[in-house]
Amino acid sequence: MSKKMVNGVIAAALVSTMLAACGGKGQAGVQGEDVQQPPKKEEPIELVFYDGGGDWPAERFEREIAGPVKQKFPHITPKFVPMTNGKKVQEMITAGEQLDLIFSSTGLVYNNLLQHELQTDITPLIEKYKFDLNKLEPAVVDQMKLLGGGGMYGLPVFMSPATVYYNKDIFDKFGVPYPKDGNTWDDLYDLAKRLTREDGGVTYRGLFVSAQHFMRLNPYSLKTFDPATQKASYSEEKWKKLFDNLTRFYTLPGYNMNGNLTYVTNQRNTFVKDRTVAMWIPVSTLHTAQELEGMNWDLATFPAMADQPGVGPQPYPNAFWLTNTSKHKDQAFQVMAYLASEEFQLPGVKRGEFISALKSEELRKAFGQDAAMYKGKNSKAIVPAKFAPAAPIGKFNSVAEGNLLTGFNNVILGKKDVNTALREAEEATNKKIQEELKK
Repeated sequence: MSKKMVNGVIAAALVSTMLAACGGKGQAGVQGEDVQQPPKKEEPIELVFYDGGGDWPAERFEREIAGPVKQKFPHITPKFVPMTNGKKVQEMITAGEQLDLIFSSTGLVYNNLLQHELQTDITPLIEKYKFDLNKLEPAVVDQMKLLGGGGMYGLPVFMSPATVYYNKDIFDKFGVPYPKDGNTWDDLYDLAKRLTREDGGVTYRGLFVSAQHFMRLNPYSLKTFDPATQKASYSEEKWKKLFDNLTRFYTLPGYNMNGNLTYVTNQRNTFVKDRTVAMWIPVSTLHTAQELEGMNWDLATFPAMADQPGVGPQPYPNAFWLTNTSKHKDQAFQVMAYLASEEFQLPGVKRGEFISALKSEELRKAFGQDAAMYKGKNSKAIVPAKFAPAAPIGKFNSVAEGNLLTGFNNVILGKKDVNTALREAEEATNKKIQEELKK
């Protein structure tokens, strides 16, 4: 045998051996793409969730968040940390404790995330995992990007309601027609005038509104504080229109407003417990079946300003915010993306447990379908068809909103006129801002 033939035999033998070693079938073997690689085993991890709003009892978190997450991601164990005081996040940072995700509304994001410099832009993760932002409410995405300077610090998952709750029995008692979808504030005022009265020694009031939330989410998208100038300005005529629009309800003859009722909790209780308020606009609260048990209630769409027909307030989403200290950013993002999916949200939306931040018509129509409390109710009115554009959120929004609320309360208690109240709110806000900036 020639040397050339010997080399050929050896080469053939080597090829045969290599094919056998690669799991060949019979004499022909298999192609490389047919080889089944074992799935990569995920290492078990714990993700720490902090409740930055104080709205989620541990049992609710376990039922509505942790349970579904563990089922979807068996290697991930969610750990719940409740809000116990205003310093909890700082205490966790100081102690070097793990903190991966903060659950909070955009209204509280500064207190929970930004003031501690825990934010991180999740845009690279959005791109990496191909999360489609077009599935979310556009106004919400705009708000998140405005907050993040073009990036995003979290994913919006749930929405706060923006609707009118009303007690049908009070309307029936006084022979007044119910509010309708598409109503304006002027329409509600006409109803409130007929419903604000004393009867049988009981004071009935036409309307209560969570004024601070209304200022924050005002339909004109006015800035309560401008992060660019580090100042507040309430001289624009539309601020006066907003104040005039709300204060007229509280100054109706027979309203009998008092300082105790300036607290939003007491206004809420007057509607839910005392049941002497015909219409209630909480702006940020989804009432439970227990709260409304025994009340003959329904919903109407959030009223529009006369010069902005069909436009509701700014969106008020609740988001999961990823911290820059998390050692499990990829896993945390995957969980966030799952929570912002129809797969996760549809069952909870049907039960009426939360409102989706997705723009899905299926989810909108499904709200409350499986909840007894929403049977026969106008549940489609729980959020407006069109949100106002979002105004920027900054360090001093809470300062500004607090002074605006003080001014509002001074007007409805008859202590100040609207112009004076707005001027003093602006002065107090800017004085506080300058004090804080000098520290």
